[in-house]
Amino acid sequence: MSGTATSTVKTIFERLRLELVEQYQPGDLLPNERLLAERFGVSRNTIREVVIFLEAYGLVEKTQRGPRVRAPDAEAMFRIVSQMFDRSPQAYNDVLHFRRLIEIGTLPEVIDHITDDEIRDLERCALLMEQAPTIREAAEADFRFHAMMVVASRNVILAKLYEAMAQPLMYYLEIGKSNRGLESTTSNHHRSIIDALKARSYRLLRDACEDHFRFSAKVLDQETAHTRPSV
Repeated sequence: MSGTATSTVKTIFERLRLELVEQYQPGDLLPNERLLAERFGVSRNTIREVVIFLEAYGLVEKTQRGPRVRAPDAEAMFRIVSQMFDRSPQAYNDVLHFRRLIEIGTLPEVIDHITDDEIRDLERCALLMEQAPTIREAAEADFRFHAMMVVASRNVILAKLYEAMAQPLMYYLEIGKSNRGLESTTSNHHRSIIDALKARSYRLLRDACEDHFRFSAKVLDQETAHTRPSV
């Protein structure tokens, strides 16, 4: 796509994005391709490109009758943003900081709301992490463990944001999982978190999580040292 065509698609996308918020309700259908093409003075192919972007941002969905306006979906928007992260040491440190802000910040609500069933789910997840045959599967189980804790806070927006950041978070988690010698320490940290939840102790839970994040920061620093530019 040429620069001019890209600019046209972006301009129409921004116009329609604002109109969807101001003039449409979830479930409303957009005008058909022909009408939109005539309105903006462009080809129907250009309108198709615009609709693809609207779908990617979770603003509309395809139906047999044409694009239909979706209810606002914060997770879809967050997911687009998460794809912009690179795999530099600084990005990984930013991801770790993101995790700490979300997870430590929600601990009071986690203590207040988590159920016995959810704690048992965390135990099963910790076991899956310990028994995972591959680095990727261990990272996925680790992510799921922490995502479940955020869900237990009952903060829907933070839970959606955390879920939408799954890919960069798992890239980061895979770094630590690549060192198999750290498995027992990681396992002990998760067990301490579970024990604190069972005791319904905010102090023990915060201490366990802070220990876990200090350890994670140290591992991340060691594992990415060779990729940092020399001074």
